[in-house]
Amino acid sequence: MRTVVLGAGPAGCAAALHLARAGHDVTLVDRDDHPDTAVSAEQIFEAWTRPAIGQFRQPHNFLGRGRVILRTQLPDVYDALLATGAGEIRQDAFLGDAPREPDDDELATIACRRPVIDAALRAAVATQSGVRFHAARVAGLQVHQGRGTPHVTGVRLASGGILGSDVVIDASGRNSAANRWMQEQGARAWPERTTDCRLLYYSRHYRFRTDPLPYASILGGPRGDVGYLGFAVFIGDNATFCLCVMAPAWENEWRDLREPTAFERVARQLPGVADWLDAAEPITSVLPMGQLRNTLRQIVADDTPLVTGLIPIGDARCHTNPTFAFGLSLGLSQATALGPAIGSAADDSDLVLTMEAAVGADAAARYEAVSAEDRDRIRLWSGEPISPTNRLDSMPLFLRSVVYRVATQDPTLLRAVCRRINLLDPIDALPSDQEMLDQAETLFNELPASTPPPRRAMLAALHDTAG
Repeated sequence: MRTVVLGAGPAGCAAALHLARAGHDVTLVDRDDHPDTAVSAEQIFEAWTRPAIGQFRQPHNFLGRGRVILRTQLPDVYDALLATGAGEIRQDAFLGDAPREPDDDELATIACRRPVIDAALRAAVATQSGVRFHAARVAGLQVHQGRGTPHVTGVRLASGGILGSDVVIDASGRNSAANRWMQEQGARAWPERTTDCRLLYYSRHYRFRTDPLPYASILGGPRGDVGYLGFAVFIGDNATFCLCVMAPAWENEWRDLREPTAFERVARQLPGVADWLDAAEPITSVLPMGQLRNTLRQIVADDTPLVTGLIPIGDARCHTNPTFAFGLSLGLSQATALGPAIGSAADDSDLVLTMEAAVGADAAARYEAVSAEDRDRIRLWSGEPISPTNRLDSMPLFLRSVVYRVATQDPTLLRAVCRRINLLDPIDALPSDQEMLDQAETLFNELPASTPPPRRAMLAALHDTAG
């Protein structure tokens, strides 16, 4: 089939590789040309900018599901990442002396910065036969309006050219213009469900001066929620890590976090973070990011495709609060599903329905779970009477505050938590296991009490008024 893939991010590049290796003709379109991948990871990170992708220099977790896909489906890309300096965070290390089970090898993430991931995939695309890279801006879709379902037959370029296709794969990310383009051609837009995360990100990358510190959590670095701010340390390639402080978007006073000295003062008040900062030096300024939303696009209604010849994947299909790091792994998973779907579909309509059956329910369930946790976090940070350690008040906050916190104390619980975090199990598997939740609550009640830094002290550190 003639396929046109829009967007050369991880989902688009993975789709191009899978489709070309299945024998399809692929044109990969992106406004940015290939980066120079014959350089070091540090040179890639410093020199390659993609202004249209707000999260490009933000921290990323390459979760277990994506790692499994790379190791089994795209091993050349996996090997290239390791050769560039990426590492692995082995979560099965927390099992201690417990007997190992066959699936424990899946309990690991890849430690790598986002530009390095993109560069490894771009390098694979550049040498892949059957893929033509087209550096261009897309201006719209070419849509055939018959008596039935609208059908996309190609894309229109800003330069005036047209790329005809049998199917267009929309991997253009969370800012996909596909809905607008369909409406411009008289076709119905995909219905969207969306919620506001009401978060602002403030991130800064660091490099260890000597050997990296031991794991502080299942995902590597310190992380947590102090009741009015969230924070997480994401481990990267080549002895780097990124600290992200997440602040409520409705409280303007936290916006001083964009200043490096204010950021450092606050960071040192966060549990477990000071030791990491003492062992490292910053390699970037503070990188803010806002306008974070959860969005799910519906491509089928009443068992009927709303449009054929166009398949959204990755963030163009569903994107969630990047704190959860779902995007990369879900994008790779959906790209992997394309080849079998195209190979087995009876016609254009069946292709859409086959992809919906393969990825639709999973994307919707994860959208719902993240939206629910965002909703309850907003309530907590706004001062509403909600207890994060009471499952009857909030199951999402209970999972994060109680179950995740004690997971390393019980092998069965650890496996369940890791498989949930890594997208290896259905999102509702753990919260529906009452025996597991009871065990976690028992372990949590045995922990010594801990008190997070009070909000007024954190604001004093932010504004340097502690004296």
